[in-house]
Formats: sequence, C-alpha cells, structure tokens
Amino acid sequence: MSDAQNPEFSAVSTIRTESIPAFRMAQILLVLSGTTAFDRKLDLERLSVIEFLSANPFLVVDAESPAADQLRLQGFGRHSITYASPSQRFVSRRERVTSDIAHLLALGLVRLSVYDGQRVFSVTELGQRSSDMLCSVYADAYRLSVATVAPVVMKLSSPKMRERLETWLQADPMLFDLIDSPTIDEFEAEISALAAHDLLF
Repeated sequence: MSDAQNPEFSAVSTIRTESIPAFRMAQILLVLSGTTAFDRKLDLERLSVIEFLSANPFLVVDAESPAADQLRLQGFGRHSITYASPSQRFVSRRERVTSDIAHLLALGLVRLSVYDGQRVFSVTELGQRSSDMLCSVYADAYRLSVATVAPVVMKLSSPKMRERLETWLQADPMLFDLIDSPTIDEFEAEISALAAHDLLF
C-alpha cells in the first residue's frame, strides 16, 4: 500500500506541532530564557507576541535582509504561514497560552511575579536548565529566531506593539482583542486543576 493510500500515514503527516502541549511549552521556555538580558519584563501579552512571531519570523523580518538569510539556513521560510492567515493562527495560539503557562508554573519552570503593576513571567533556575537541555535542530533555530524577533518587539511600548502587531499579522483590528492578563486567582485555579498525569512537559 502506498503512503498516499495509508490512513495511518496520512494521520501522522497532518499533525501540527503547535497542537502538542510539550512543544508549545518548550517554545515559551526558549522565549523566556532568550529574553532574560532585556530590562523589560514579559507580561502575558508580550510573551505571546514574541513566542508566535519567533515561530513565524518572516512576518517581521525583511525577506531580503541578512537576518532572513540566517533564518532560511536554519529552515525557516514563508511556507510556515501559508495554511491559515497569520491573524487566525495567532488568535488560536493565544487561547492556549494561559494553560501552557499554568503548566510551566505548576512544574516550577516559570515564575510569576508583579513588576511595575503588571503580572510578569521569568524562567526559574530549573526552567533555565530545562531550556538549555533542548538541543534539537528546531530548538537551535528557534533560539536564533527569538534573538532576531525579540529585540524588535521588546523596544516597543505596549500601544505601539499592538499597532505593529496588526500590521505584522495583516489583521483587521476587529478580528481579535489582545490577551487580557488573567488574575492571580485565575492562575491559581488553572494550576490547581492540573492533575499530575496531565503534566506533559
């Protein structure tokens, strides 16, 4: 039986990596560990923006720039954003961010704190060690993408970031509202609901 006629092959070939919790949480860890040198702290909104754009750097990076050449050598290309509109994919991804962060908090890989009146996230020592252990080809490529995208996003004020995000995502402003940071109670409720057998990372 050919691969095209094999249902099992077809099912495997259509799996989207972003549908796998461990993969998404690994990306978040790489973002947090890759932005520790910046003075600006990451709230949920900015974290989700950097995480998504780092997975799709050609939404931000000039295709003719030296940075683009380096990203192509690492395997990135515009093909990664062709099967759905960037804005739709961002909306889909952002809906999972709170749950992914809650898992990372429950595992002690991420720390939640309050800075300048905002709830912000940072990688713990255990989280940094876990991030350093991610040694796949994609992990290395994603680190490079974070290093390319994060400086662009981190220098923007929150209002300017939202404005630029609409351009990067080619989005109608009415299509989505940016993530509202959940309350501490909401995070605690999310974390307490996590049974040990559900922790996939």
